Amino acid sequence: MDNKLFELEKQLEDYSGYCQLDIESRLLFPENFRQIYKYKIFGDNLLSIPANLIIDGDDDEFEKPFSFLNTSEELDVFETEFRSEISGDFIQIGHLYNFTEVVLLNKIKNTVHVFHVSDIADKDWLNYKLENGICNLDEFVNSIRPQTVCCLINPKDYSEWDIFEIRNETELKTERELMEFKDKKTVNEEYIEQVKKSLEKGFDINYAPQSVLLNFKK
Repeated sequence: MDNKLFELEKQLEDYSGYCQLDIESRLLFPENFRQIYKYKIFGDNLLSIPANLIIDGDDDEFEKPFSFLNTSEELDVFETEFRSEISGDFIQIGHLYNFTEVVLLNKIKNTVHVFHVSDIADKDWLNYKLENGICNLDEFVNSIRPQTVCCLINPKDYSEWDIFEIRNETELKTERELMEFKDKKTVNEEYIEQVKKSLEKGFDINYAPQSVLLNFKK
């Protein structure tokens, strides 16, 4: 796991930071998770996981933006809103899509679980997700990659959006096609061009990597 975390830290360059959780909060996590705090990989719009990690076979789905839990305030929100429905075996380690889906670690089984915030109203479905992890912690960390998925939405009609991501370093996936390019430089140029075209249509960025957000900051 350390090799993967070191690799991620290098790939994220200057966009990430160290965990802001206080020492007391960090001690709530099992020792094998706490090594993650040594690395500069924290912050929103930095990381993602493949969709097929959550649902096996979802290879054509776009990657899922993921962020590690980073502040004690985030942990307090989880404890206040969800703890009454979730046993103490679980602790939040992060979230997908700006907190709409919560990522948990079962401290006893070392398994990772994901539930949508709306699942709290459906106890059977929530319990199913708590009983069935998506993978163990090592598999989860080894599946994390720097975020490339970018989603822009028509502010006048939320049913219209553009979404794309870079795959395998030289492929650009859109909703319509998978385009292959000769090298990383060329695919990155086309990726930025796709963002520009979407913005020129009047779309707003819904989520995107930190590098894109800074590049197109208004």
